[in-house]
Amino acid sequence: MNFFKKLLGIEPAPIDCPKLPERYPENAQGDFYVENQVCITCGAPEAEAPDLIDHSKIEYGHCYFKKQPQTPDELNRAINAMQVSCIAGLRYGGKDEEILKRLYEEGLADECDHKPAGKYKMIVRNKVQFHYTRSFREFADELTFSLLATKDFANKQIFDFNTNDINYFRFVYRWTNGLTGIIIECTLDDNDLFKIKLRTEKDVYLVSLRNFSSYLHTIFIKNTSIKDILWFDLDGNTYDKDQNYLPLK
Repeated sequence: MNFFKKLLGIEPAPIDCPKLPERYPENAQGDFYVENQVCITCGAPEAEAPDLIDHSKIEYGHCYFKKQPQTPDELNRAINAMQVSCIAGLRYGGKDEEILKRLYEEGLADECDHKPAGKYKMIVRNKVQFHYTRSFREFADELTFSLLATKDFANKQIFDFNTNDINYFRFVYRWTNGLTGIIIECTLDDNDLFKIKLRTEKDVYLVSLRNFSSYLHTIFIKNTSIKDILWFDLDGNTYDKDQNYLPLK
């Protein structure tokens, strides 16, 4: 049968070739793109990468990549934009192994058109330690204020806040009404080292923990009072303030 199809000029599609998502027309070129009609004009991706993403003037509100990332910083912003897309409308259609590896490790495998050659799993950072130059209570106040002040989540709330004002606090952070979220527990040891543990409430996907830890890291690196940031993932691996993997010594 394939012989006659070739004879007639009809090439059979490879069996393992999935149908790729339809691109938004203004995003026809480039590895990073927005899927057609998968945009609710939330503005979050554009806020992460205003130099790369714009909203269409042809079709009201639909976002698209007006520029492809060329530098490491631009690539970071493009990936951050993918992470904050609430309906997973931003995609990577390229085949660069390093980019695919990073996207798979950051929980964005479903937003990739192609599979990497290697096998990679999502990296979930659930513990962090650091030094803070001000008081324990000031850190608790700063953290809760930062989480509630963000414009990324419309229904953000803090529940069950409990602290001794000396070396311990715990609270639950939720970003959708009536659903569960992330439990944040912080302690301060005798060496003035702050330690935070993150875990999910019931029925929260693991990718939500991964995304929250990434968001929390963004808050930390912007705070000049926080020093010596060190993250740990679920497997016990460590990462520095730039999220670079640190091999165990």
